[in-house]
Amino acid sequence: MGMMDVKKWFPFVDDLDYEHCNKLFCFHHAGGSAASFRNWKTWEQNLAVFPIELPGKSTRIKEQYITDYLHVMPQIAEAINRVTNQTRIYFYGHSMGAILAFKTACLLEEKYKKKVNLLIVAGRHAPQDHFPDDYQTYMDDSELVKELIRVGGTPKELLENKEVLQHILPMVKNDYRLNESFDYRNELFHGPIVAHCGTNDPDAPASSMKNWGNVTTNSFNLKEFSGSHFFPYENKQDYYKSLEQNCIQSSSKICIK
Repeated sequence: MGMMDVKKWFPFVDDLDYEHCNKLFCFHHAGGSAASFRNWKTWEQNLAVFPIELPGKSTRIKEQYITDYLHVMPQIAEAINRVTNQTRIYFYGHSMGAILAFKTACLLEEKYKKKVNLLIVAGRHAPQDHFPDDYQTYMDDSELVKELIRVGGTPKELLENKEVLQHILPMVKNDYRLNESFDYRNELFHGPIVAHCGTNDPDAPASSMKNWGNVTTNSFNLKEFSGSHFFPYENKQDYYKSLEQNCIQSSSKICIK
């Protein structure tokens, strides 16, 4: 993987090196993209935020989307390995991104012998628990629209615009296909895990999020935030500051840009 290929995975990062910075790699929810974390780039202080862009999404729209995590995960791990050296590494994943972050962190440990210093997961049940989404990709697109309405996070005017729906539904459906491809293979992560959940998220309440503690051999903490499934974006900069604080507490090294 050449450096230009690596750059595609992190389109909003100007300097892939950030030699003296601790790095926070961000995995988005189904229907999101690397742009979901653009605000975080403007708020970063003690970390370098690395939003991850999957093939076929947003800035990589001309590429073929990969709907099997077994194919896309090794590519993500290789790209992350290329841009991390002696700095500390943190992973953040929201919803679908939580399981992708977990799987990638385990692969980095196994294949590259690289330590992820903290894994933060938000808004998704633990990987060993099987709770199928209300929407499955064999269903009609109208059911997908109902699902987007149910979970929130998509502006109403977009869901009522047929032309826009024709554009966004195939991309969202691809994310759901990727999500459906995940299976738990008894992996254990060896770094600490922090789980975040929304107080009004019926899909990932604290009672299910606590089971993330069973997939790490290290420490586990759970914290609730006010809001729905999309509480990270509802709480905006306050949430990002809390997130960064989680990372700083496990590191004394400050970013020097």
